[in-house]
Amino acid sequence: MYKKIFIMLMVLCLALTACAGTEKTKDADKNDLSILLLINGTLGDKSFFDSAEAGMELIKEKYPEISTKTIEMGTDETKYAAILEENVASKAYDIIVAGTWQLKDKVQKISEAYPEQKYILFDDNANDGEKKYENIYSILYKQNEGGFLAGALAGLVENGEGYSFAKKTKKIGLIGGMDNKIVKDFLLGYEDGAKYVDDDVEVLTSYVGNFTDAIKAKDLANILYKEKDVDIIFNVASIAGLGIIDSAAETEHYVIGVDSDQAALLGEAKAKYILTSILKRVDTSLLRAIDKYKAGEEIFGTTEILGVKDDAIGIADNDFYKNTVSEADRAKINEIIDEIKADKITIRSEFNDKDK
Repeated sequence: MYKKIFIMLMVLCLALTACAGTEKTKDADKNDLSILLLINGTLGDKSFFDSAEAGMELIKEKYPEISTKTIEMGTDETKYAAILEENVASKAYDIIVAGTWQLKDKVQKISEAYPEQKYILFDDNANDGEKKYENIYSILYKQNEGGFLAGALAGLVENGEGYSFAKKTKKIGLIGGMDNKIVKDFLLGYEDGAKYVDDDVEVLTSYVGNFTDAIKAKDLANILYKEKDVDIIFNVASIAGLGIIDSAAETEHYVIGVDSDQAALLGEAKAKYILTSILKRVDTSLLRAIDKYKAGEEIFGTTEILGVKDDAIGIADNDFYKNTVSEADRAKINEIIDEIKADKITIRSEFNDKDK
């Protein structure tokens, strides 16, 4: 009788030990992470989404033990919620990374249904309302600072010497994918940066209506370049912005790229018309998030807004930039960067403290 009881207790102990050994605790081994990136569009935009994918590559490079996967969800927004639900329900990933305003409400909703799942939301803020989401870490960017750098550079080119494709019309443009808060934040900075250098510079704007229609973006750029005498266009249109770059090359005008180093991603025939690109470093901000998480910081349930100070906003200092932009103008841009870091320049923003 006692022998049977002893054997049963031993079996029970072994079973409990086995379960304890396989169950993933809330603070699971951070050396054994699995991360999923959901792209609400497609890769190959040589801009925003490619920067997010580059973030996964940086994470994998620094932490080879971490497994990463990227899913391109395409442009059909009606499928986003189902794809998100399917991957969260699988419980295959420790952290799910998603971005932009198009996924914000869907991530908020799914995070309530699966409170143990951790999420990183970039380029929007899940915690800007009354309800707080303790399992979502939100990353916002000071794109108004990037816009300021683009506007200042455009103003310097309009007043500088040696710029073969600048007609010095004192008209510069911005073409946005959509008329939303992110693009408007870029625009406010762009206007402020141009006026900081030259109060006579005029800024003209157009909007594609989406971030994918490169043909329409090219048509809008042609109108600004050919009919409105715009000298330089700041591309804030993601994959649609490739049409703006095409227009710049065909009409021999300057363009300023966005999010990624677009000159480095395109051939020299187009790159020589790209003065520089304003970098919105989704890539390094995602690596930064994983660094903080692995270091034991409680990032989930919080929101950060990253800018020039955090190396999350910057300018592509590549060979095309160095060969096209004069040394004096590059020095001035570096001065402006230092002034922004030192909080010596006030730049308008579309966002207020509540949004952050």
